[in-house]
Amino acid sequence: MKVKESFKALLDKAQYYFKTSEDENLKFLNSLPLFYNQGKFDVNKLAKMFTDDSAYDFGKYEVFKIDRNYIIVDGSYKPDIGYDLSRFKVYKQILQDVFDGKKQIDISTPHLDISSMNLKKYYLIRSPDGKYLLQLAFVVDMFKKARELYYKTLKSLQDLKELDIYYSDNYLISLINFNNRYQPKYPLDTILVNSKRILEEILKYANVRISGNTNTLKKQTIMLSKLVDKIFKTKNNVIKYIDFKNHQLIFFTIIKGVFEKSNTKLIIKAVYDTSQLEADIESIRKRFLLIFLVVVVGIFIIYKFIIDKVSSEIKTIVSHMKKNVKVENLSSFIEEISELQNKYNEYHERLNKEIEKNKKLLEENKRFIVDTVHQIKTPMSVITLNFDFIKNEIKDKNILESIEEIDAAISMLLNSYNDLSYIASNETVEYAPEDLNLSEMVKQRVNFFSLIAKANNKIIHTDIDDNVHYNINRIEFERLIDNNISNAIKYSKKPDIFVKLKKYPDKIVLRVESFGDRIKNPIEVFEKNYREHSHKRGLGIGLNIVKNICEKYGIRYSTFYEDGKNVFEYVFRI
Repeated sequence: MKVKESFKALLDKAQYYFKTSEDENLKFLNSLPLFYNQGKFDVNKLAKMFTDDSAYDFGKYEVFKIDRNYIIVDGSYKPDIGYDLSRFKVYKQILQDVFDGKKQIDISTPHLDISSMNLKKYYLIRSPDGKYLLQLAFVVDMFKKARELYYKTLKSLQDLKELDIYYSDNYLISLINFNNRYQPKYPLDTILVNSKRILEEILKYANVRISGNTNTLKKQTIMLSKLVDKIFKTKNNVIKYIDFKNHQLIFFTIIKGVFEKSNTKLIIKAVYDTSQLEADIESIRKRFLLIFLVVVVGIFIIYKFIIDKVSSEIKTIVSHMKKNVKVENLSSFIEEISELQNKYNEYHERLNKEIEKNKKLLEENKRFIVDTVHQIKTPMSVITLNFDFIKNEIKDKNILESIEEIDAAISMLLNSYNDLSYIASNETVEYAPEDLNLSEMVKQRVNFFSLIAKANNKIIHTDIDDNVHYNINRIEFERLIDNNISNAIKYSKKPDIFVKLKKYPDKIVLRVESFGDRIKNPIEVFEKNYREHSHKRGLGIGLNIVKNICEKYGIRYSTFYEDGKNVFEYVFRI
């Protein structure tokens, strides 16, 4: 952490230098065309003049002239003369955009010049005749301070075997060579290959996946800084790897400057020798094992005593609890165990009495429902047959309106009867699935409820695909659709109700939609005896029947609020 903070201070300082000099650098850049005269451009004179005129003593200036082949044809920094910038697609495109006038100027992020180990920020502008690009470089030399810190760190940390510092900008990662500052000016594609190699080394130790691979870097199609951010999206921006074979602990740490929008970063690779640490850990492990062994033996002796003297009595009581039988003939010298035995026997007797009572009540309740359903069946059939005859005989329009209301009420009663009949028989009757035409069934049930809807001043709109088939029992699907439509009629606050059945390649979706207040408990609404509106009368069993049918067939059920409507959706997987 101390190493990281020290190098971060250097990076912050460099970024501060570039930030504070920005206005003056732009002023010098915009003055470059004034010194250009029909191809003549004295780069050395301008570089000296700008450096002398600069208000800052922490940087100097370099000036370059770039032709339309993207070659640096002249420059105050001699190693750059003849440098081919077209060998990096991104740089080539930036230069071309300024040549074409798509950009008036271009400003780079601070870049590490490997040949001098200086940080340089480049500014581009087109010459008045459009034949050349005029480039200004603001140079900050942080190498000496960085090298002092580098060797100080190596000396202060005895276990540190290797320390590498990399500089990362928008598109490249470069190793800062503290042993040999001045190096040959490598071509851009060579620098790009080295960046790819460094990135692959980091990825080898990082537990992270990236889309594609590092070949995209070689193809020059991505911004490297974003890839680096993704790799180091870890706790504390640190990648750790233990190399047991070579007794090494490898750290990669990324350092971002104080200016958050800057894409320049430092990456520190630190390799520590873990031999002494492993020896210490082994010593601690042996001590721990010895202490652990002593503790285990002690616990075993105590445990054995408790099992033999005390817990056998508790195990006897627990065994009787599991078997649901009374504990008898057990005497203990421990008062608490005797109390536990007496309390258990007392609660056991009371509980068994309650269980028997509830069993009788439940059986009587089931028998009552079954008997009631059977008793209702015959009068329901008589009412239905005779009412159909009455409807056909009566022609008076005024009476017919009342007849329709009675018919709607009979239909509602019939729907409740069907629910009770299903509940009474679903434990004894096997409802086998069949190849069912859901489209026809939905149309039939909508037609059945149309009179009820009319009596309640509601209209049912349908959007039903033809010939939608699914393997489900007819009666169970009828209960599913009937309970949803009847609820929509009962609770809708507007006349329009929507029933939709749509088939997709991998699923069938049934939706019943009605306008109303948002359902407060969309999960509990499917539970037995739950009613969203306490002032509405009802049995509170309809949606629970629907839930049980859905779970039987693996149908996904849900309710949600959409465009002012409560939507009940059922997804049948094909």
